[in-house]
Amino acid sequence: MNYKQLILGMLLITTISSCNKKLDSLLVNPNLPTTTTADVDLYLNQVQLSFTGFFTGASDYGAQLTRQQEWYGPLYANAYSPNSFDGLWSTAYSSIIKNADALIPLAQQQKKYVQSGIARTLKAYVLGTLVDDFGDVPFAEADLGIGNTNPKVDGGAAVYVAVQSLLDSAIADFAKTGASSKPTNDLFYGGSGANWTRAAKTLKLKFLMQTRLVDNSVTAKIQSLLTENNLINSEAQDFVFKYATNISSPDARHPHYASNYTAGGQAGDFISNYFMWEVVAEKSGGSITALDPRRRFYFYRQRINFADVNAQTASCSVQSYPAHYPAGTPFCLVGQGYWGRDHGDNSGTPPDGNLRTTWGVYPAGGDFDANQGSSVSLSRGALGAGIDPVWISSFTYFLESEASLKLGITSAGTPRALLEKGIRASMSKVLGFPATVNVTVPTAYVPPVAGNGSVDNYVNTVLAAYDAATTDDQRLNVIMKEYHIATWGNGVEPYNNYRRTGKPENMQPAVTTANPGLFMRSFFYPAVFANRNLNAPAQKTPGTAANKVFWDNNPDNFIK
Repeated sequence: MNYKQLILGMLLITTISSCNKKLDSLLVNPNLPTTTTADVDLYLNQVQLSFTGFFTGASDYGAQLTRQQEWYGPLYANAYSPNSFDGLWSTAYSSIIKNADALIPLAQQQKKYVQSGIARTLKAYVLGTLVDDFGDVPFAEADLGIGNTNPKVDGGAAVYVAVQSLLDSAIADFAKTGASSKPTNDLFYGGSGANWTRAAKTLKLKFLMQTRLVDNSVTAKIQSLLTENNLINSEAQDFVFKYATNISSPDARHPHYASNYTAGGQAGDFISNYFMWEVVAEKSGGSITALDPRRRFYFYRQRINFADVNAQTASCSVQSYPAHYPAGTPFCLVGQGYWGRDHGDNSGTPPDGNLRTTWGVYPAGGDFDANQGSSVSLSRGALGAGIDPVWISSFTYFLESEASLKLGITSAGTPRALLEKGIRASMSKVLGFPATVNVTVPTAYVPPVAGNGSVDNYVNTVLAAYDAATTDDQRLNVIMKEYHIATWGNGVEPYNNYRRTGKPENMQPAVTTANPGLFMRSFFYPAVFANRNLNAPAQKTPGTAANKVFWDNNPDNFIK
C-alpha cells in the first residue's frame, strides 16, 4: 500500500465512524423499543385487546359448565384436555401480564397514571380469574424472563392478596393529579378515571365475596365497600368491551356473532337447552310464555317450530326421556323452535346448523327474534357490534343481595330490595341494548308496560317466589337463579357462583349418564405450563375431590 492509499483509507474509516455516531441515535427498532422510547398507549392497546380474548375464553368454559352454552362431556374428567387451556394461559402470561408489567413503570415515569391504573386493574382481574380457574398459579416469579424460565406457583390465597393490592394501587393511580395525559385509546371508559375507580372497587367486592366462605375478615371489608357505595350501580358505569362491525383485517365483531352469523347460513354454536328453558319456560311450569321479556333479545330462533325435527337433525327426538332425569327437567327440545343441546350430549354434530337457535342481539350483536324463522347470514341484526359484559350494574346488586342475606350487611339494602334492583337493572340493560347498536325492535314486539311480558309482571313473579321461600337457602336460590339468567354473555361469574353457593339448584344433569363424575371444581393445568415448566405441580385430574380452589370449601358432591 502506498502513502496515498493509506491516507485515503484512514479518511474513509474516520468518515464512516463519524457517520455512525450521528446515525446511532436514529437506530431504534420499533419492534423492540427501549423503556425510554416505548409508547405507553401502544402497550395499553395490547393489554386491552388481549384482555378481551382472555375474557372470551374464560367466559366460554364457565358458561359450558353452568348450562348456558354447550358442554359435550360426557364425563367431567375427559371433557377437556390440558391443551384446551393453552390459549387462555398464554394470553394471560405472555401478553396481558407481560405487557402490563412493562407498561406500569413506564407510565409512572411519564405520569400517565390512568394508563397505569388500567393496566393494574386488568392484570388484577386476570390473576384472580387464573386462580378461580386453575388454583395455585405463578405470580411472584411469573414475569422474570430469562432470569427464571421455570416459575413456581404461589398459593391461590396469596395471589388473591396480590389482586387486592393491585386494585388498591390502581385506585390510587386514578386519584393522582398532575397526569401528563389521559389515554385516547381507553376501550372501556374513554379515559374516565372516575369510572375506572368504580370498576376497581367493584372488582374488590367481587373477589372478597368469593372468599367469604374461608375468610371471616372479609365481612368488614365488604361492609366498607358497600357503605362507601362507589361501585358500578348504573348502566353508564358498566364495565364492558364494545365490538364493531368490521369483518376482516381485523375481524372486529363479537366472537359469537362471527362464529354463528355466517355466509353459509350455518350457526356454529349450540346454546344449552337448559338455559333457554330457564329463560322461556321454567317459571311457567315448562310451557313457553312471554313472561321474561329478555328472551327475544337473548336468543335468535332460525325456526319457530319443530317441523324440521327428525332422527337426523335431532337424534334425541327419537330417544326416551332419561331415566335419571328428575321429573320436569327439560330434555332434547324446549318448544317453539328453541333448538339447542342438552348438557353432556357427546353425540355427533347433526346437520342442523341452519336450524339451531343462536345468539341474539344481546350481547353478541346478533338479530332480534321477531318470529322471522329464517336462517342466519353475514348481515343480520347489529352485524356483530355486541359487548363483553365483564361487569354490569345488575351483577353488583345481585352480589349485594347475597351479602345482605348471608353476611347480614344491609347498608346497601335488604336482600329482597337488592334482588329487585338487580332484575330491573338487567332488564334495562338488555331491553335498551338494540337502540345502542342501531337495531329497531318491531313495535309488535316491544315489551308491554304491564301484563304478561312486562318487566313489572316478571319482577312480581320473582318476588312472589322470594316471599314464599321459608329458608335463607331457598331465598339464596331465588337470588342466584336471577343472577344466572342476567349473566348471559359472561360465564365467569356463574361458574364462580355455582361453586361458591351451589345455586341455581337442580340444573339439568348430564344427559348420557347418571354418573358423569365429580363436577370440575378447577381445570387441568395447561399443557404449555405442565409440560414445559420444571417447577409445575403434578398435573391435576379434574373431577376428583382434590381440585377445589382455595375459596371453595364446599363438600365434594356439592354440585353436579
